[in-house]
This record gives sequence, C-alpha cells and structure tokens, in this order.
Amino acid sequence: MKVLVFALLFCLAIMASTTPISQFEDPRIEDDINLLESVPLEVDEEGQCVFVKSEEGLYSFTSPGTDDQVCGLYIIAEPDKEVEFEFQSFDISCSKGGLISVIDGWELNGQFFPSPHDHPLPAERRYTEFCGKAKPRKNFRTSQNVGLIEFRVPTKGQGFSVFVRFHSNPKPCNAVLQEPQGAYTLRNYNRKSNCSISVIFPLTVNILAVSVGVQSGWPQKTLDFETGLLTKCHKRGIHDYVEIRGGDGLDPNLMKLAVDYCGLKSRPSEHPISVACGNTAIRLVSSGHFENSVTFTFGIPTDLSSLDLICPSFLSAL
Repeated sequence: MKVLVFALLFCLAIMASTTPISQFEDPRIEDDINLLESVPLEVDEEGQCVFVKSEEGLYSFTSPGTDDQVCGLYIIAEPDKEVEFEFQSFDISCSKGGLISVIDGWELNGQFFPSPHDHPLPAERRYTEFCGKAKPRKNFRTSQNVGLIEFRVPTKGQGFSVFVRFHSNPKPCNAVLQEPQGAYTLRNYNRKSNCSISVIFPLTVNILAVSVGVQSGWPQKTLDFETGLLTKCHKRGIHDYVEIRGGDGLDPNLMKLAVDYCGLKSRPSEHPISVACGNTAIRLVSSGHFENSVTFTFGIPTDLSSLDLICPSFLSAL
C-alpha cells in the first residue's frame, strides 16, 4: 500500500508542477545563466526532499544538514523532448559521505525507467557519480523526456545549482506522460527497439489503430487487407508486438502483462483494457524488420467492476 500511496503522491507532484516552457522568450537569458533567478529546492517540514519539475531553468539546493537522507530532482518534459543538465556550482564533501548521481531516466526503489532492457545505453553508462568542490565540466543529456539527479548532502550549507534545458527529440521512443488522459501514437521508426510509454496512474487504454509486424519499412510494403488484432503474439513466437502492462514500480519489463497485440487494424478495439495499478505502460517491442505503430487513448478507469489487471496494492488501498 505504501508503494501505491507514494505513486499517487508522485503523480500529484507531476500535475502540480508548472507548465513546461518550450523555449526561452529572450535568447540572451540562455546565453547568460547568471541572469536567471534560481528555484530553491527545500526540504519540507516532514523532511521530504523529492522534487518533480517540468520547467527549464536554474535549480539550487542548500543542505539544512540532513545526515544520510537521499533526495531526488525528477525532471519531466514533453514526450518529444530530451533533458540536459549543466551544473553551475558544486560543493559536496566526499569525506562527509556526500554524493550526487546524474541518471539518464528515472529511478525509484531500485527500478528504472526506461527499463534496462529497453534503453539504448548499457546500465553502467546511464548514471555518473560526483563529489568534491569542482563542478562537473561536461553537460549531461538524457535519451528521453525524463532525467534524475539523486543527491546526498549531509553537511549543512553545502549543495549545488544546476541549469535544466529541454531539446527537441523528433523520434521519441520512451517517455513518461504527465497527464492521466489523452491520446498518443507510439512508433519504432523502423528501428530495432523496445519503446515504452509510462503513465503513473491506473488507466483504461483504448487501442485506436495498430500496425505491428505487418508493414515492411525498406522498401515500404503494405498489406492490402487488415489482419485484425492477434493476441498472445509473444507466445506464438512473433517478434513484433505491443503490450499493455501494469505495476507499482517504474520498470515496464517487471510489470504484470494485461494483454499483447500484433497485426493490422485501423478501427478502435471493441474492448478497452483497464489496469488498476499505480503505473500503466504501453510497450512496443520491435525486431527492426517492420514499421510499427500503435495509436491509443487513455484515461482513469470509471468502471471498477470490469478491470483486466489488478495489482494487490490497489486492492489494499480500497
């Protein structure tokens, strides 16, 4: 139950974060970061220091003396963006146990998004650790629309400041969506890849159109008839399919499977899939031999009597 409650609080933090800035109104401000007013990251009265932000800008943290507490700055942009971190100041004592980690993606309770199975980089290249007085010289850029800075700053008065930028990503693969309702088209762009869309809410997912495992990318060859939707594609030995999964962690690969599809269908599915878990993921697995895409709508479940997948923590919270 604690996991689900934390997930719901995490969602509220995402929704409460301000609207993302697509670009700087005055380009001179980006050229001189020192002109920007920093946003302080402050430990609250209950000692919590998990920050979820969706704005570009300058963020700073000064330790109140929190011993071994680990804090996190979770950045989320629009799904067609990537995140860049540039440190401006840095003072975290190594000898006192201070440490900061920059992560390509999000991490929570030992689980990562994107999943290690789905990320283009090996796990050891997705995070970098620092401490000391010298700020990191290089900038850090993520592979998707989310990034994380985890930090432990036990010495009072020490801390850091970091500038966050968003960059265009014309062919997004993995993404976390901020809203619990909407529509999205997930594509592989003819690449061999596993791409996931994560929404940290219970969801009802309605498949509008699917073309998975049937259209060749180079040269483009399209079947002149619809196969309809096949299920249990992975068990059939088919290498291209789309999954709907649910769980209480971040890693889609560790979530429970509600259903998987493949085939070609241009009309909405007759049976929406409802997932009662803290996190819902739509995962597209592609061999690279086909131009795959799936278009879907999603929203909060309204009929709890017809759920396709229920996580135990969801039942405990009812």
